[in-house]
Amino acid sequence: MALSDSSTKYKLNPELPTPLYYQLQKFIQDAIDEGKLKPGEKLPSERELARTFNINRLTVRHATNALVSRGGLVRRRGLGTFVAQAKLNQGLFHLASFTEDMKNRGLKPATILLSFSLQNPEHQVQEALHLLPNEKTYLIERLRLANNEPMALEIASLPAPMFPGLEKTALESGSLYSFLRSNYNLSLGRARETLEAVAAEKKEADLLEIPTGNPVFLRERLTFNEQGQPFELVRSFYRADRYKFFFYLER
Repeated sequence: MALSDSSTKYKLNPELPTPLYYQLQKFIQDAIDEGKLKPGEKLPSERELARTFNINRLTVRHATNALVSRGGLVRRRGLGTFVAQAKLNQGLFHLASFTEDMKNRGLKPATILLSFSLQNPEHQVQEALHLLPNEKTYLIERLRLANNEPMALEIASLPAPMFPGLEKTALESGSLYSFLRSNYNLSLGRARETLEAVAAEKKEADLLEIPTGNPVFLRERLTFNEQGQPFELVRSFYRADRYKFFFYLER
């Protein structure tokens, strides 16, 4: 849909007490909600919108900034402003791998292995994974994609004594949990997880293809097998413009 076409039916009214930027913001949001603007569709430039609605570019920027902060629009460096893709609703009720989750949604998962190394863990990691002072961890950093779009950055620590002989090539495709189940008889038990909103630093932002400082969900999880042994400590950065987390609460 061309916003300029619809503007002939919808004029901003400077006589109203509602600010002009808010009127434009509502107009664009209504167009998104009604399906007139589709996910992935590019908005006209600030100059075009200012000319179409007979307002200044600062007012246009105020309106689009508000929609970007709410997740309705996304800016892509050097390309422009686009309607955001619908967010994925993610419940925090059961253990599932990213790969399994994306397949269940009808999306094509993919993984880019960024780094794999054997490390002397920090004290916090050593304590969480119940490691002895001389025991090491595998540090695995992966970028997770759905339909070729970056969705999350994961940095996982696994205790080396539990997974002897683990190699980089085994982690370059598919689900880590499935591989560990098949090759190490891993049985998933439970997990302890925290979730908080943080600002993306340059590294995370570049990999997730979002502006530096954009909000991301930091998800930290300690996962146990059925025998109660911790086998994974992972920090994941999820794009806040693509995810919405929810819980069920009962009295």
